[in-house]
Amino acid sequence: MATQYNNTFVDERYSKIVEPNLYGDAILQPGKTFNAEHQGDANAGLVKIYKVTRDSAAAPGTPAGDFKHENTANTLIDLRLNNAYRKSKKIYQVTANSVAYGLAEETMATAVKDNQEDWQRSGLACLAKEGTAVTQTAAFTAANLKTGVLELRKKLRKKHAKPDSAIASVDLYSLMLEVAGKEYTPSTNENTLTTGRVGVWMGMTWYEGDLLDASAAKYYDHAGTLQTVDLTDIDLIMYDHRAFHCVTNLEVARVVDATDFVGVYAQNEINSGFRVSNADMVAVSKKA
Repeated sequence: MATQYNNTFVDERYSKIVEPNLYGDAILQPGKTFNAEHQGDANAGLVKIYKVTRDSAAAPGTPAGDFKHENTANTLIDLRLNNAYRKSKKIYQVTANSVAYGLAEETMATAVKDNQEDWQRSGLACLAKEGTAVTQTAAFTAANLKTGVLELRKKLRKKHAKPDSAIASVDLYSLMLEVAGKEYTPSTNENTLTTGRVGVWMGMTWYEGDLLDASAAKYYDHAGTLQTVDLTDIDLIMYDHRAFHCVTNLEVARVVDATDFVGVYAQNEINSGFRVSNADMVAVSKKA
């Protein structure tokens, strides 16, 4: 239960509850599927991200020559924490008194999980909107999946990206399990068969995008415009996770007294910002 002074509930921080419920068993994970290097700036409303401009390759010179000096160049792009996710759940005191477990803690964990789903859909919407769309000429099948994945990877590598993450629709992920399972030896394939997860395949960590089922996923972009994205036509998002930035700020996690009934509210609010810093490093494969 929540902390009480005499008969009064007081605020609590649930950091040990919020973080695992926000990131645990999630598609979006810091350092894996999004770049979290700017997380230290989470208390700011606007985060500036440096995007370094690459120099062209230099031709070789001869020994005993002079340096040719070049000016450094970069650009600043904005990541605005303008997406808010709020959840408030009612806990009647008579209910809390009638159960043996900590109802406030469990309710708070549920509220965070509810927010997690909306937060992830917004992140996927950002990837889909701000990445580079690639329409496949033929539908993926067991026969052409490996070739199609390698072609997509080739497109990214030619733009100097290092694709390390792949978020696949449930249908494509299931197809990938079928194809990957045939190629693995029984000893290394054991984990795939028991967990339904393949881990790393073709040089990328694969994630099952069960949230790519939203026809109207929403997020506010860096300019403050509400974007609505159809995720149902996406087969695969392959990308270099360093190009996808996400900053999350836990605004509040608390249990407070209710004024209109006998009990408390379990509330949490999470603010977040999303930005693809380089569209060339994110390929969004649309269904044929």
